[in-house]
Amino acid sequence: MPTQGASITVAGGLDLVSSSHALFRTPGAATILENFESSTTGGYRRINGYTKWGGSNSAAPSGTLTDVITGLTPYAGGVVACQGSGIFWSDDGITWLQINKDTYVAKTGTVAVSAGSATVTGTGTSFITEFAVNDRIQINSINYRVLSITSDTVLTLDSNVQTTASSQVVKRSGVLGSALASATTITRSNQTNNQFATFESDGAYGSLYIVDGTNKIAEFQVRVVGGVNNYYFEELASPAPSNPKICEIFSERLVVAGQTTSTSTVAYSARLKPYDFEGSSAGEIDVGDIIVGIKVFRNSLIIFCKNSIFELTSLDSTPIIKSITKNIGCVNGNSIQEIGGDLIFLAPDGLRTVAGTARIDDVEIGSISRKILPLINNLLTNIQQFTISSMVIRERSQYRLFYHKSGQGQSGQLGIIGTFKFDSNGVPAFEWSEAKGMDLKFCASELNPQNQEVKFGANENGYIYEIDKGNNFDGANISARFQTPDMDYGDNGLRKSLYAVKANIKPEGTQPDLKMRIRYDFESTDVPQPGSVNVGSLAATSNFGNAVYGTSTYGAVTLPSKRMIVTGSGFSNNFRFFSNDTNAAYAVNGLFVSFIAGGRR
Repeated sequence: MPTQGASITVAGGLDLVSSSHALFRTPGAATILENFESSTTGGYRRINGYTKWGGSNSAAPSGTLTDVITGLTPYAGGVVACQGSGIFWSDDGITWLQINKDTYVAKTGTVAVSAGSATVTGTGTSFITEFAVNDRIQINSINYRVLSITSDTVLTLDSNVQTTASSQVVKRSGVLGSALASATTITRSNQTNNQFATFESDGAYGSLYIVDGTNKIAEFQVRVVGGVNNYYFEELASPAPSNPKICEIFSERLVVAGQTTSTSTVAYSARLKPYDFEGSSAGEIDVGDIIVGIKVFRNSLIIFCKNSIFELTSLDSTPIIKSITKNIGCVNGNSIQEIGGDLIFLAPDGLRTVAGTARIDDVEIGSISRKILPLINNLLTNIQQFTISSMVIRERSQYRLFYHKSGQGQSGQLGIIGTFKFDSNGVPAFEWSEAKGMDLKFCASELNPQNQEVKFGANENGYIYEIDKGNNFDGANISARFQTPDMDYGDNGLRKSLYAVKANIKPEGTQPDLKMRIRYDFESTDVPQPGSVNVGSLAATSNFGNAVYGTSTYGAVTLPSKRMIVTGSGFSNNFRFFSNDTNAAYAVNGLFVSFIAGGRR
């Protein structure tokens, strides 16, 4: 009998809820999709790995691997990491500077100040040569900013002094890296789940603000002066909120929330003064529900609470707080990310978005994780066991959520990957997959000063890792599985004897270990099931340097398809592609199945 053929385009992502009959109509979807991602160019691509930042010379930020890492963020061309009772910065993952130090250094002379006045009068001072506008200055143990300098003995602060004092030592913040080692440590006790926000202040990198729900708000800055890094660190004193656990930059202000004594209050600094919480344009708002996260969305600040969501606007005039919903809250603030023009967050019924509609001042909330509901339900049922972290990979419009279980082996650590795409009808949607074996407790991504996207993470091993890099999980194999739904090729009553499968697979390097397995009739034990088939050696090839113009293909795989002779028959069948190695990534883009029609049941 003549062979027939069926072409299958791989697309749609993981679908764990549709019936087997419904999946007949979407044979390119996946019923298993582990350590794959929906590729922006089509198909399912095996994900990259992660590796220690700094390579074989990588070091723990604190120098002690058993110290617990409690948060990290890219900053100033490197990474700021909180570990143990310290905060550290590195630009290479090898050499770390402890930055939670007193960086105020005494300058020449003494000064006098008067309560209710911003004028500083010096004796034997050198204000013109030793200070500059916007410098951090300390007088009588109180920190200010320099507003203007009149002479070597007169300068003006950015706010009035509260207490009259004379013969005071005047200090200026800012030290070289070599001076940090001997500077006095400002201990950060009981750090946990550190959050970060970068304010675009003076200097190339802006100022980084750090909160953790226990300690005071910390401010850190790296400024390049004469080609050399200068470091600035301080804790914001009262009236700044004492121990917020959440922070964000909105409307040119630092906004914080989650203080122990006021879990439902959002406090915001004066405009352009993220360190000043008592200025005329500073304030606070109580939303009446426990706040778990805040995030900027367009021209609004979205306040995610335990049982409700609010929108805050107009901080430059009369603040307006508007309820978005009082029926849905956010389960964990670490799940909130911006992607595809939306905010995505973990709600009690799954992952949702807060999306602006076409109608002005209207906001709708939509669920996006229905197809992976069993995964979401498992996560939500056991949420107290996990540390949640999330990140976006901008270049691939991808959202990643990791749920780390302390004490769990690497292979048992789990995550969810969602790629924002447009389907064949032009409708925006997320295509989902699972991550398994990515041992990440904290993660973050950002654009570095060169506008390149960098991605970092950490677990309980004490190191900082580069995410989405390399072909292994810190040396361990990447185990990847993609399984199609059962497919009947349009006729479930007709037996098909499969003859050959041509798989369109795009390798990104050498991949000799990819295998394919076929199972018939929903993996029935009453049907003979064939063994797995080696797809064959895959290798990305290029004619670059050897190509002949007009006849050669530049920088691409010439024949990305692999034809495999297969056996077995059934009324339906599925395909599984799987690998477990440290070889190069690859993408499965589609299948062409040749079969011989048999009898009808």
